[in-house]
Amino acid sequence: MNEKGGGRAIRKQAGLKAQIDLPTPVAVWVFAAHAIALLSPLVLLWAVYANWDYVAFRANAPGFFFVAVAFMMASGAFEFAQNTADRWYLLPGMGSTTHPALADFLFYMCNALSMLALITACVGGVWWLLALCVLVAGVFAFLYLSGRPPYAAFGVLGFLSTFALFVTFDNPIVFLQLVTGQLTLYFFALLLKTRAQSLHGCVALVSTSGLWVIAWAIHGSASGRPPGWVLLVVLAVAAGGLALALKPRLEKLKATPRRY
Repeated sequence: MNEKGGGRAIRKQAGLKAQIDLPTPVAVWVFAAHAIALLSPLVLLWAVYANWDYVAFRANAPGFFFVAVAFMMASGAFEFAQNTADRWYLLPGMGSTTHPALADFLFYMCNALSMLALITACVGGVWWLLALCVLVAGVFAFLYLSGRPPYAAFGVLGFLSTFALFVTFDNPIVFLQLVTGQLTLYFFALLLKTRAQSLHGCVALVSTSGLWVIAWAIHGSASGRPPGWVLLVVLAVAAGGLALALKPRLEKLKATPRRY
């Protein structure tokens, strides 16, 4: 019985490893980055809860911040599912990259719904803006499912949610989200070009850093010490300059060897 039990354990372990086509050090880094990304919405949850009186005073429907957090965490779960389907080794033409796939579509739609929830929380009384956002989300879904480039529509939705946060909390640092969005595309393009899978972890961390920016904006405004425009410009220029400086080196990264 013990031998059979041990045999079953070995087979299960082998089955799990077969789903991860990455060398162990790279796999640990990529998984750690995605774990941080999956749990990062809790930082926004804390920022809203810890400053609830201020948030409730400034926002139109503050309860929708919790709805946004729920959609964000759901999107992270769908991202894990799609990456697992692709065995965590991302190449052009896969569901996690450029080819339509169910889990990837649900990942993006949950992100879109989280942005709609943020907009509702901030300026839900502006019905024409909500209608516009729903329309943009529908355009994104149509473009994605039809195999056309959908990211411009997704970017419009991201800008509208960022602007709604700025109007609500009067904190310009929220626009740093737009910078992190561009950096996400920067690392994603490098990942597809070089096939260096360590960049997948960079994509995950940079993409989720926007949530930390929102939490920072809420907490800073509630404390009466919101970061100003100067800090926003300094951080944006520094991030852009660093990205440009590193690009030649990152483009020379070698493709990660496959485990199987």
